[in-house]
Amino acid sequence: MIGKITGIVDLIDKDTVLVDVGGLGYMVNISLNTKNRLPQVGEKIALYTEMMVREDSIQLIGFSTALEKEWFRLLISVQGVGAKAALAILGVVSLKQLSRSIVLGNPELITSAPGVGPKIAKRIILELAQKALLLNSDMEEQMHEKLTQTDQEIISDGKNDKQINYASNGENEAISAMVNLGYDKNISTRIVAKVCSENSELEISEIIRLSLQRIVAK
Repeated sequence: MIGKITGIVDLIDKDTVLVDVGGLGYMVNISLNTKNRLPQVGEKIALYTEMMVREDSIQLIGFSTALEKEWFRLLISVQGVGAKAALAILGVVSLKQLSRSIVLGNPELITSAPGVGPKIAKRIILELAQKALLLNSDMEEQMHEKLTQTDQEIISDGKNDKQINYASNGENEAISAMVNLGYDKNISTRIVAKVCSENSELEISEIIRLSLQRIVAK
């Protein structure tokens, strides 16, 4: 199994890149977003890869980040979503936009990908809602700085220095996931605290879903 390749960009085509690795050329299929991040021909490149083995072919898929690769794996785990459709989706939306669309149950961005219809988009939302939250939170924390909080931490409101207390790891994880989705930390903290004060014993995924709905409604 080839999990990553490092070499020199030899040729960039519509949806593929040819990578020269010690004189051996690897033709790698890529999304539009990955293509836009490629260096120039002749420059060094490193891609995370997924090998798709079929009865009549072996296909190598390349990704600019490990998170994009994990999203690809999630997408193709959905019935009816093949490698082509998954790459199309990853090519038209950012990973944060994809996360938000799935969590909020909005299929519009997903159906903007060529060849992806409403039925497939709804199936992706249905099957990946909770997995999307966990993946985005776990992977972003590994790739960027990790949000660390104690169980009884006090967070200060940046506008009026009002202090917000929260005491559950579930709330901490929900806030971390919200921040990783691109929302302001202070706003996320206030909304998550409000949701949890009104609803006891919620699952983390439900805390995040309700919090996102409140942000979107503002």
